Amino acid sequence: MNLKAVIFFLIVTNCLAAAQLPGPGTETIHSVAHVKAGHESEYAELSEKAWALYKRLGFVLDGPHVVLRGTDDKGRTYFVEVFTWRSPDIPDHAPPEVKAIWQQLEAACEVRGGRPGIDFSEVVAIHLD
Repeated sequence: MNLKAVIFFLIVTNCLAAAQLPGPGTETIHSVAHVKAGHESEYAELSEKAWALYKRLGFVLDGPHVVLRGTDDKGRTYFVEVFTWRSPDIPDHAPPEVKAIWQQLEAACEVRGGRPGIDFSEVVAIHLD
């Protein structure tokens, strides 16, 4: 495991320890956004705007919510985000205002290594003793 992965694991573990673990019927996601050069600030602002929108609409749990910024081995910026939807149906049936911000976020990203501009995967939060 490389140093970045260890640091990420420790941050997420600490956040999970401080928050209640997501329960059944929720969906925790891990996303990696491959941000285009020169669009880093734009992406960060849009990400904050998206989170505020999700919260206002009651779509997400209060925490844990982790956003990390890093650079790959070629010096390109990426963002990692982990949060939990209140229901797995929410992203599949997102309203137009959410879809609009997703389009803006995607426009600030690029395909890398055959992976989409924003690469989502479902993860399971666990408690480690």
